[in-house]
Amino acid sequence: MRSVFGGFVRICGVFGLVLVLSLPNSVVAQDVAEGLDEDPTEALLQELDSTDHGAAHADTAHATPHAEGHAEAAHAEPEGFNVQELLFHHLIDTHDWHFFDVPAGNGHYHPVHLRLPWIVYSSQKGLEVFTLSGHDQHELEAQAHARGYGIDHYGKLHALAKGETVIDFSISKLVLQLLLVGLMLLWVFGSIAKAAQRRAGQAPKGAQSLFEPIILFIRDEVARVNLRDPHRPSNPYHYADRMTPYLLTAFFFIWFANLFGLTPLNSNIAGNIAFTTALTLCTFLLIQFNGSRDYWQHIFWYPGVATPIKFLMLPVELIGIFTKPLALAVRLFANITGGHIAVLALISLIFIITEKLGPGAGWGISVMSVLLTVVVFMLEMIVAIVQAYIFTLLTAVFIGMARERHAHDDHHGPSHDTHTHAPHGAAH
Repeated sequence: MRSVFGGFVRICGVFGLVLVLSLPNSVVAQDVAEGLDEDPTEALLQELDSTDHGAAHADTAHATPHAEGHAEAAHAEPEGFNVQELLFHHLIDTHDWHFFDVPAGNGHYHPVHLRLPWIVYSSQKGLEVFTLSGHDQHELEAQAHARGYGIDHYGKLHALAKGETVIDFSISKLVLQLLLVGLMLLWVFGSIAKAAQRRAGQAPKGAQSLFEPIILFIRDEVARVNLRDPHRPSNPYHYADRMTPYLLTAFFFIWFANLFGLTPLNSNIAGNIAFTTALTLCTFLLIQFNGSRDYWQHIFWYPGVATPIKFLMLPVELIGIFTKPLALAVRLFANITGGHIAVLALISLIFIITEKLGPGAGWGISVMSVLLTVVVFMLEMIVAIVQAYIFTLLTAVFIGMARERHAHDDHHGPSHDTHTHAPHGAAH
């Protein structure tokens, strides 16, 4: 039990590092500006003018210190309640962590948020670390332009000067929240591991009594059932126990991230396709690196069938290498995103009805909206752990299928596909 805890704690750090480095907001991105031969001041003015047409996407409901900024914000402010803006603001990764808004008078609001530092390497200026402050996107772009950078639609910085290369290492909201969840895992399970060592042979207490049954369930009912090695009768669970720390890390990382997304902290970690893709990449690499000789033979030269059929099966099996892990990423992303959209849509009903039919109708619909939101929220708490379990279970099943060895003979037919030779218990 102590070895399981120890391996789990050790792999947490490596797993978190792989996830962070796999996200597009932390990988190297290059942007080279071309065709900017005019004067930098004129280019700045032209760029600022062009942003006026897209100001509807900015948070223009906040007051600006200049009269011109007030006029532009009033001109670009959308009429009525914008559900699409609310949903995208929550679902899309940003470079600031928005918590809530406070009234500023005249129908305007000031956001309470955490501005994250920009970390940029420029081929002309070297490494730069700075922050951009402002009430709306227009002010942020103006400050970035003053430093010689532009902000694209994905929130990344790019160079304005011709021939300048920019590498953006900035930490986004998603990456910061991933780090917080990783630190939470290290703290919780580090404490549990110390308690397990200190109370060896005794009944678990506190957090250990809560998480130890879950840990043993993942080891006994997921890892050992699907990764059992029948060719090693002396120790059939050797490989399963080796893989248990990774499976535990994947399960608790997804579970904690999903629970973190249910707090009022504007978090949507598992609802980001980059996060689920990074998780799937780890599983994909484990599947390929642990594939047996029979696994690769079934992919490139399917046994027991006529030679023309082998060539027909080759592209199907090659596609299957990627579709199984891809299904993990899409399933997790779609389920978590759908839950967040459902909750926000139900809450939005109050504001939409109030705007269309008046405050009385808004108060009336609020009762049903809040009750439905509570029901969906409770379902989301179940979905949070169910999706973590499904991801972990299918990871163990896919790795077990790749490690499976088959006894081929002259009567081996097409029905003996590698997908039908799932390890004992994989169908449960």
